[in-house]
Amino acid sequence: MDKQKKPSKKEEAGVSLNADAFLKEVEDNFEAWSEDATPALARMGSLSSGLLERVFSSLVKNKAEEIYPFFQSILGREEKIDLPLADSLGRWNSPEAGILLQRLAEKSSSRAVLKNVRKSIFRLKSQGLEVDEIRDVSPAVFHPGQPIPAEGFLSALDGAGTRMVWLVRPQPPRGVAAFHALITDSQGIMDFQAFETSRKKFHEYVEEFRKQAPWEIVEADPEYCLGLMIEASELHSKKGETPPGDFLKWKTLMGSPPAMPLRPLIHLYLKEEEWKNRSDLLDRTGSLFENPSFQIWYLEEEEARKYLTLVKEASESRLVLTPYQKEGRVMEIYRQAVEELFTRERRAIFRRRLEEMAFVLWKTGKENEAQMSFVAALGMETEGGILSIHPFLLELVKRSLTALLEEEAKKQSKESDLLIKP
Repeated sequence: MDKQKKPSKKEEAGVSLNADAFLKEVEDNFEAWSEDATPALARMGSLSSGLLERVFSSLVKNKAEEIYPFFQSILGREEKIDLPLADSLGRWNSPEAGILLQRLAEKSSSRAVLKNVRKSIFRLKSQGLEVDEIRDVSPAVFHPGQPIPAEGFLSALDGAGTRMVWLVRPQPPRGVAAFHALITDSQGIMDFQAFETSRKKFHEYVEEFRKQAPWEIVEADPEYCLGLMIEASELHSKKGETPPGDFLKWKTLMGSPPAMPLRPLIHLYLKEEEWKNRSDLLDRTGSLFENPSFQIWYLEEEEARKYLTLVKEASESRLVLTPYQKEGRVMEIYRQAVEELFTRERRAIFRRRLEEMAFVLWKTGKENEAQMSFVAALGMETEGGILSIHPFLLELVKRSLTALLEEEAKKQSKESDLLIKP
């Protein structure tokens, strides 16, 4: 039998450094995260179980008097976090540890978590603490089912700011109410549907949708998903319109809306101050279009038509120009398009779109591209780097006009073939 490979000293040192860094972050945010655990849970979601166990054990050892509210705020939320938390609580020789373990057992339905809870309770009792055993939580005929948590899902955006959003709320006795909206950041809610189903069937529906949709679909904070729908509905209110479907009918049953304006979820993972001056990444943001999620981003044909005409005139000019001069003239047209099309208001729209895309990329494991999208978003307000025009916008204009030229060439080729044939 092959022996499990032990981590190298270099790997162990890396884990230790990461644990120390996150431990410092927890200590700096004790009070805030004890009141609202959402940022803490978001950060922990990207960390390994081993690293979390190191952090929790260190807190138990060195911060015992301060950690109770923090542990209470995070327990029972995610199995990945509950497993190392339950194990670490068994090393805290305190009545508070027994209380937290009991509460964790009440909140979690995971057998693995409950197994760790029992082990930790046994460990505490062996140290002389009086801790009650947890009750048998196996389902019985007359026991109500475990409450189903709310869930949220959202898709990537296309070039027009269109995306899909789902919100799922528990619906007694055992089902869920699912809300699905197709929204845009310019027109609001394009379509809205609400239906009752089981949690299992909803997940099957999302998986099937994910296979067929051209967009990435990721899980997201349900309150944020509700906020996106509310935000879209406000665009209708400003225009004196009514959102489509039965949105207003279902609105009160969808939960309490979060505070507005919404802060994009990527800010839970990346700090603006650390990334806003990364001109090295900003200069490379045009490469984002190599990602499938950005390959459907184009300018609207109507707004690009003026610049398409200018590019064609430059290419077909009768003036004697060197290839270099023609290339320079075309580049001037691209820059002109960026300056004229992307006003301050429109840049704000694109900043938000890129922040939203950064979150989707982060959730799908594309951290480098997520960072680049985030930098591109921040660069909408303060440009910098080698290029004087925002590289992402410049590439968006270039690829949009190139696509239109290629489309026209294909059309002319087909027309020419029809004329030649008898």
